[in-house]
Amino acid sequence: IGHGSRDTAAIAEYNQFATILADQLKLPVHSCFLEFADPPIVDGIRTCVEAGAKQVVALPLFLGPAGHQKNDVPAILNWAKAEWPHIDFKYGTPLGAQPQIIDALAARAAEAIDRSPNAIPAAQTALILVGRGSRDPDSNSDVAKAARMLWEGRDYGWVETAFYSLAKPDIETVIDRCLKLGARRIVTLPYLLFTGIIRQRLDDRALAAQAHYPGIDILTAEHLSSHPGIIEAVLYRYQQVLDGTAAMTCDLCKYRHQMVGFEDEHGLPQMSDHHHGLRGVGHSHSHSHHHGPNPPVNNLLPPRYQNGGEVSAAPMGSTPFKFKEDGSPAWDEMWTDFCDLALAGGPPHRGHLLEPVLPDDVRANPYAYEAVLAELERGLRMVTGLPVVRSEAPGWIGLACSDEAMALWLLRAIVVENIAVRREGHILYFPAGPNYKLENEIKNIITAAAKTHHYWAEHLNGK
Repeated sequence: IGHGSRDTAAIAEYNQFATILADQLKLPVHSCFLEFADPPIVDGIRTCVEAGAKQVVALPLFLGPAGHQKNDVPAILNWAKAEWPHIDFKYGTPLGAQPQIIDALAARAAEAIDRSPNAIPAAQTALILVGRGSRDPDSNSDVAKAARMLWEGRDYGWVETAFYSLAKPDIETVIDRCLKLGARRIVTLPYLLFTGIIRQRLDDRALAAQAHYPGIDILTAEHLSSHPGIIEAVLYRYQQVLDGTAAMTCDLCKYRHQMVGFEDEHGLPQMSDHHHGLRGVGHSHSHSHHHGPNPPVNNLLPPRYQNGGEVSAAPMGSTPFKFKEDGSPAWDEMWTDFCDLALAGGPPHRGHLLEPVLPDDVRANPYAYEAVLAELERGLRMVTGLPVVRSEAPGWIGLACSDEAMALWLLRAIVVENIAVRREGHILYFPAGPNYKLENEIKNIITAAAKTHHYWAEHLNGK
């Protein structure tokens, strides 16, 4: 099971890897993908079943234990177990920081250095292991662990950790840090299995850094791809499945343990959606069916639900993030249907009222504030299609409604969602602050806007 990519070279690399693996295992190996490419996971499983398999081993070709491994793949396997109860389904663990992978990373770094004409001592060389980045601290910590293991026993002056997106520090920050510490050569080392858009953009960022620091040797190593060490690592995970020793560690899982900054995700149910793990599974296969409402309620529903359409009761606060291939949040694709979102229970922002920060807080951290405004503007545009305006008063961002009646209704509805909003004519202002986090305040504001705007547009305004 691969992540998937819209890049044809990435899919070709993945299929080549699967061919090598099949040759090593002497077993049928069927490729499938979580997103961005076909076939989806369910089709891979179905192919195995139709071929007469009595046992299906799902091997996740992911480096770290994040949401895809903990939620999306288990969700489709649970569905498959109910669909084909006579089949023995087994699930391997993510690759993790195995010795074979550490050796493969060391080899990629050495290859990059060998291509450079400059003779610089290892003690003045810094490796930067660049992970994809995740909202799961367990997965991010795996990158840090791999970096430490890469440094141990070798002569490099530094092995640092950076992330492409979703986590800090970024590549540019770490390059600057290494230079201040005295590095004369920097090797950016992609902690990626296959090529694709992210791989290409890592190259672009390294080239930009080289142009910015022309006196420093800044190199980019190859990604892991079909290095023999990666094949060995996958074979080891497969053998663990056969031995019955494959098990996810839950010691640092944010769903099992309450962690600072991730309190809202503690205890969340294991789930996926029809863009990821359940991609290719018809909605009618859901194990939670909700039939048409009683006639008195019928008139209160958006038009598409008034004739007994299926209603989703999944709480919007637990909706998993969906990202575009470049790593940015796919706000317009995060919910299967906005009507489902409009009918979901409970406000997205729980606890205290979400209010704007003090102007002094904005002035103290202008760069973080600008980043928050940019993401709020992007998300609000995507889910409403309305113009977004910047407020002259710090701590606010405006949504230009079609008229004052719409702005007034949205204001009343969003305040109920536990978010402080204000109105000036047809402009509805949402709170904003430099400390707002993508997975918390930013998501909550965009969720409330999507929910209430869609209900206004399809239900109230359509009457």
